[in-house]
Amino acid sequence: MSFDTDVLVVGGGILGCCVAYFLARDGVDVVVIDRHDLNHQASGSNAGSLHVQMESARANRTDPAYVAAIDRSLFVFAEGVKAWQRLAPELDRDVELRISGGLMVAETEAELRGLEAKTERERAQGLEVDVITATEVRAVAPYLSERVIGAAYCPQEGKINPAIATPSLVRAAERLGARFRRQCELVALSPETRGFTATTRQGAIRCHRVVNAAGAWANAVTEMVGVHLPTSRRPLHMNVTETTTPLVGHLLQHASRRLTLKQAEAGNVLIGGAWPAGLHAITGEATVLRATTESNLWVATHLIPALGHLRLMRTWTAFNIIVEDANPILGKVPRVPGFYMAVPANSGYTNGPIYGQLVAEAVRGRDPSFDISGFSIERFSERPS
Repeated sequence: MSFDTDVLVVGGGILGCCVAYFLARDGVDVVVIDRHDLNHQASGSNAGSLHVQMESARANRTDPAYVAAIDRSLFVFAEGVKAWQRLAPELDRDVELRISGGLMVAETEAELRGLEAKTERERAQGLEVDVITATEVRAVAPYLSERVIGAAYCPQEGKINPAIATPSLVRAAERLGARFRRQCELVALSPETRGFTATTRQGAIRCHRVVNAAGAWANAVTEMVGVHLPTSRRPLHMNVTETTTPLVGHLLQHASRRLTLKQAEAGNVLIGGAWPAGLHAITGEATVLRATTESNLWVATHLIPALGHLRLMRTWTAFNIIVEDANPILGKVPRVPGFYMAVPANSGYTNGPIYGQLVAEAVRGRDPSFDISGFSIERFSERPS
């Protein structure tokens, strides 16, 4: 296989597929390659939470530079959900997009004070978040334990099914002319006078521009053109229970414990919260840890006692990308003309469509829909050594 294209997107997760969709919709010739299958790593392994509130691990950080970086990006999460609401009707299946609201619950007065400070920051950035009392929590979420004394409620949060949504998006992009190459690993990338030559396991691809959407492996792609990314990979873990009757009506998080929980359309309860997975000593692949599984399920049943009788049907792992300041890296790389970044940080599935739109605008040379200067790769080179 050897062919030409205008734009080559490296990485077939939700963000790479969204970039391809928006470019193809504008009539751009675009090819997406992935070394595995599409939607294979974090995009297909996550539970489909649509986050708007700050996760507790971020909200509880106090170092000023980190706080400022997070506050600058808060508006994007609400825009990410809106982008999904615009995109879902254009797809050929019900992707189980449900905006039912989210609760971040508190069990102690200290946690409640923390939620009040968090919502003040969020509301200053235009998010719809309020702290509600224990009585109000009982009224909207009677399934929660009596231990809960309050919560931050955000009506903009919800869920989606990644196993349906990404393949539907791929089919929509293909109908617009985008091409996808599976099991097509990038081996080398050579900048040339009028673009790049990408050497893959399936042959050479000549292109004018490249978009790096390789997620947790994005650094390996940028190294091919002499650019280092301050990112790392972290193996994370998820659980899913057997099906049960409708029980959990919200996206649920905890003010200090690791927990993200919701009930899928089919009735299964998805339980996660950035709990760590292990690394296999020989293969280097992510592996399930018994202690993580037990701890994650304990937090879930601690808050929702009715989950205690359900059987655990499956637990799995995937790698997630970690960026130093927890913000995405989007847009052009000035040092390498024609090379663009599409690297998420937190809540990559939530923000896949909005990030994809913004990167596609950058590739097309258009003014961005939102100011993304704070997400440029150049922010890392500007820091004092």
